[in-house]
Amino acid sequence: MKINLVLWGLGRHSINKILPAIKKSKKINLYGLFTRNQQILSKQSKKFSCKCWKNYKSMLSDNKIDVIYLATPIGLHYKQGKQILKSGKHLWSEKSLASNYKEVRDLVKIAKKKKLSICESFMHLYHPIFKKVKHLIEKKYVGETTSVKFNFSCPHMKKSDWRYNKKLGGGGLLDLGCYTVSSYLNLFKMNSKLYYANLKKDKFFDVDTSGSSIFISNNVLFSLNWGFGYLYENNLRIIGTKGIIIAKPFFSKPLNLIPEIKIYKNKRYKKIFFPNTNQFIRMLDNFSDTIQNRNKINDHLQKCLLQSKIINEIRLKKND
Repeated sequence: MKINLVLWGLGRHSINKILPAIKKSKKINLYGLFTRNQQILSKQSKKFSCKCWKNYKSMLSDNKIDVIYLATPIGLHYKQGKQILKSGKHLWSEKSLASNYKEVRDLVKIAKKKKLSICESFMHLYHPIFKKVKHLIEKKYVGETTSVKFNFSCPHMKKSDWRYNKKLGGGGLLDLGCYTVSSYLNLFKMNSKLYYANLKKDKFFDVDTSGSSIFISNNVLFSLNWGFGYLYENNLRIIGTKGIIIAKPFFSKPLNLIPEIKIYKNKRYKKIFFPNTNQFIRMLDNFSDTIQNRNKINDHLQKCLLQSKIINEIRLKKND
């Protein structure tokens, strides 16, 4: 039986990526949509033949809703996330889950009390290229890992974009850096120490626009780099004692780029290509399975906490 989901927030990303994935999922029923913009709401609800509400209170009072997917700016996630959880509905949220660790911890506390799930939308974790890289690491295909570099950057967007608005939770760390943190945490055991962190602020903006951090564990160096205002870069590079692995695009998957892994080993070079895969559908199907399993719910909650904790450490470290 499909679960009833409502998408809260109808920006470009929601309309172009999330809505089509929801409709194609075999485990989810698009029950309804909500956004403050009534014109967009009316247009999209008619297009997808689903319910809509004039205000969020009416939506939250609908007992037929199982899950609400929150796709509003990060700065609104905490208040809206609390409202969703307190209404008895599972919360699936766009990254980053909230603006700071205190807010994330509070949301997780409410979810545990209500026995509900919180799933953070890092879609790249569900793409075959990610799983292949993890397999290569576990099998030590290029020997012992000596260093890892995550890179995610892009040119500046319009200055009016919410990502440059401090009150709406803008900033490079919460929007791009979070991907590198997520990949680091999900590919490697978390027993390393944050050695260095730096957040940069472009003089034209009131938020951090780029940053980097270095973690060290058992003589392995992990370098995380991100930012707005640069050439587009979207890759992972692993150097081992017997070779090198390069995976790109590793985070988002632009339609004009074919995901691939390059492996340099024993003076040989090979490529592994990946077929067109909708990582959003795979992510949503995983989330659907999660709400039926208490262990999976707890696992997602712990990942949310750890993710936010590391981001908080990066913020504090850059002030040392």
